[in-house]
Amino acid sequence: MNLGRITTAVLIASTLSACGGSNDSNNNSTPAKPSSTKVNVFSSVANCAVKVDVPNCHFENGIYVLNIGKNATSVQQKRVIAQVNNMMKWAHDDVRKQFANKRIVIGLMEASDVGERPTPAGEFAMKLNEQKQKGLTIDGIELVYIKNEDGTDESTRLTTYQKLLQVYDYYVDANNNSTPGTELTAAYQQFKRALKSAKVAADANKLEYLTFNECNYGNQQLGADRALGTPSPCTVIDEDTGKPTSMVDGEDISNGKPDMTHRVKLNLNPGALLGSLYEYKLDPNKNEVPFSNSGFVDQGVVASGQPDGLTDPKKVMNSWATPAIKPLNDYLNKWFFANK
Repeated sequence: MNLGRITTAVLIASTLSACGGSNDSNNNSTPAKPSSTKVNVFSSVANCAVKVDVPNCHFENGIYVLNIGKNATSVQQKRVIAQVNNMMKWAHDDVRKQFANKRIVIGLMEASDVGERPTPAGEFAMKLNEQKQKGLTIDGIELVYIKNEDGTDESTRLTTYQKLLQVYDYYVDANNNSTPGTELTAAYQQFKRALKSAKVAADANKLEYLTFNECNYGNQQLGADRALGTPSPCTVIDEDTGKPTSMVDGEDISNGKPDMTHRVKLNLNPGALLGSLYEYKLDPNKNEVPFSNSGFVDQGVVASGQPDGLTDPKKVMNSWATPAIKPLNDYLNKWFFANK
């Protein structure tokens, strides 16, 4: 079965009615301002290397890419710094100004450094995170693993872009107190509405459609308005009883699994999902797939509503081509690819 242009045009129109836009226009877009703001990027910080140093560490505004783990190399650090500089170069100047006024740390280490038995490097990172939670020393931290649980080196992938989008959403965008922050919230809400419209259009054409489970990144902040595919309550299967439960290690996950690093009262899904989309837009061969449990096809021209580039055209509504992605794609184009 080949989807005709008339069919896909109907899919696009019906889906985008939920987010108030057409396929080739962005009602909220404005010309990008010239990128004149400099975001300082640092590769080290003085007198700040172990846990006991942290309360007295001094960080300037900007982004620090630090080799925290003992096995992190200068080559890996340079790869991460290059991605940081790329994102800042391509971003809208209003976004750059926001980053330029925050103290952000991207730490390079192995995943095992922050495992069950943290190494001194892991203890240092956790102490920085503790200070961040108190509003001290730094404003945000993320880790890029030079050796993940599966042995991969995240510095060779696009992980830094993903982590920066998460940091931006959780600590930098000022939520509804800034235009980029307000529009990020709006784009995610439009995405959730568009998922439902896409389902209606897909059902009418006997096609698969995209769902999105918010539980993993819900961070105990999910309410009644959940993305299509998100259960209420969130549960896991208890290993002892074999039955669904919303209690895990004494934590209530009914409104989303709590995040042990990002202890902010926010649904963490918008930043994580934007980060994944950002990766795909840069290089479809290196991205992380955020819809792995929904039969999602990691192919397609973003938000096009067309089967171009798909192995199976019937997957158009359950791929990156689904028009449901359009609000998020528009947001990234406006605020993070304004100068690319």
